[in-house]
Amino acid sequence: MASLYAKNNKLYLSIYHNGQRVIKPTGLEDNAKNRKLVKNDLLPNVLFQIQTGQIDISPKKDIKTVAFYAELFLKSKKALLKDASYTRYDSIIRNQILPLFGDRDISSIKLSEIKKWYNYWVSNRSSGTSIYIANIFSAIFKEAFYDEAVDRNPFDYIRRPKKQQGSAKPFDVETMKLLISSAEDEWFRNFLALSFFTGLRTGEAVALKWSDINFEMQELEVKRTRRYGKDITPKTQKSYRTVPIFDELLPYLKSQYKMTSKKSEYVFLSIYGTPFNDGNRIRDYHWKKLLQKLDMPYQRLYDTRSSFATMMLSSGKFSINHIAQIMGHANIEMLIQKYNKFIPSEMRKIDKSIGLF
Repeated sequence: MASLYAKNNKLYLSIYHNGQRVIKPTGLEDNAKNRKLVKNDLLPNVLFQIQTGQIDISPKKDIKTVAFYAELFLKSKKALLKDASYTRYDSIIRNQILPLFGDRDISSIKLSEIKKWYNYWVSNRSSGTSIYIANIFSAIFKEAFYDEAVDRNPFDYIRRPKKQQGSAKPFDVETMKLLISSAEDEWFRNFLALSFFTGLRTGEAVALKWSDINFEMQELEVKRTRRYGKDITPKTQKSYRTVPIFDELLPYLKSQYKMTSKKSEYVFLSIYGTPFNDGNRIRDYHWKKLLQKLDMPYQRLYDTRSSFATMMLSSGKFSINHIAQIMGHANIEMLIQKYNKFIPSEMRKIDKSIGLF
């Protein structure tokens, strides 16, 4: 069944075929000559194309993209995750998943594509990071599976490598002094001194503000961390803590105070006069460059924190509980598990002759 109608002085075809309707503009003005042309010439041709499948008027599939299910996944996690975790989820989705797959129909993605994508991350990131990225993408596919948009989750067929825990590799005191003194930029010397002498995580150090530092009491407060350009809550509740400023650190903090206290509320600033987005720039450019300059093998910037912990432990002047509090560990078990081999033997001694009752 077909009919002809006019709209805004233009002719249109209205055609029904197998219960579906298609509207096709002719582009012709509404007059007697053109109506005759359409009925005798154009209409039969369009009907023939529909019947032979050259024109498809079947209902269009409601395409659900990876971006659609990614947003669905993020919304489901918004109220459940800490700010730090949600920010990391969001960043991985925006930067590692959507650029390649965002506009794709999620049901069209092949297992081979996922394997190729995952192998790239396994080759270029640590096992822990690559597993973390893969698990987020897998969770997006689960949303699509529950919605019956896909009949399987391709990540169910991908074997993840075992997560390798990075062990603490603290620097000795002489190497710490060498690293600090060899840093070319004054602010970076100050940053390393802060990291080595307080055990702050890198994100906590770049989030530090002058209002957090009490020079008179020689204390600083850890109230936040910084990731992806945002100040967010610290890693755990125990990460909110007060850290002593030892005499060795004071000159470096006072040096930094002269440099940035009148420019910003933040202690450390990038070359643009703004706080660092996170610790990645410091690690990838300044830290790696310093190690190369000293012809030293690569070690994590995070090992400044390990170095502080082992210094405190080896001094024998602080209880394990006190060190755990300064470090912001949830409990002393975490400290013992991570740094057990660096704990002096006398701190482990137990008088077995003491009666328990």
